[in-house]
Amino acid sequence: MTAAIAAVLIVVVLGARGAMVLAPRRIGDGARPSRSRRVRLGRGNRTRMPSDVDVANWCDDMARALRSGSSLTGAFRDSSFEHPSMAPIVDPFAAQVARGRSLSHALHEAGDPSSASGLALTVVRSCADLGGPAATPLERVAATLRARDAIRQEQRAHSAQAQMSARVLTLVPVGMLVLLAATDPIVRAAVGTPAGVTAVTLGAALNLGGWWWMQRIIGKPR
Repeated sequence: MTAAIAAVLIVVVLGARGAMVLAPRRIGDGARPSRSRRVRLGRGNRTRMPSDVDVANWCDDMARALRSGSSLTGAFRDSSFEHPSMAPIVDPFAAQVARGRSLSHALHEAGDPSSASGLALTVVRSCADLGGPAATPLERVAATLRARDAIRQEQRAHSAQAQMSARVLTLVPVGMLVLLAATDPIVRAAVGTPAGVTAVTLGAALNLGGWWWMQRIIGKPR
């Protein structure tokens, strides 16, 4: 019986250790995903944004079309044909342009410039407002978005070890309890007692609390 109680205590201690482990500092620049993951379209319709790389490719193609002699409005109107992921964002504004609105007025509600597509659309609107060459600003937007995507990938790579440690510290107590309960009848008997149930419940609560806390510390890339 002493060995059974010791085994249950080991499970509790491992769960407590998982709750107290300090993973590396917040690598993902915040555990909460960005709330600006949607962009306003037209009069309130919403759609999920494409990735930074998708928007960067769209900006590059827009810049190439402009350098080839296309107008900003024409390049914008035709850009969604080569980039289906951008079509839900570009097409509503292109439809407004087709109805007679200027590109600048159509992009008045382009969305949050902190998002990838919002940034690109804001630059297009500024180019339409101010005139002048628009290819260079679009190429700079593409470079910025690709750099941001590279940083995000690096964050994921650096946080992989911490994520693995969190999984191991969460699963080891559960696996040990299952193994001991399956191989030792004394442990099974001890777990069935009121003291055993209390110890297992406390260990499970500490284990879940440790998992939650480690996820908060590690964070997720935006």
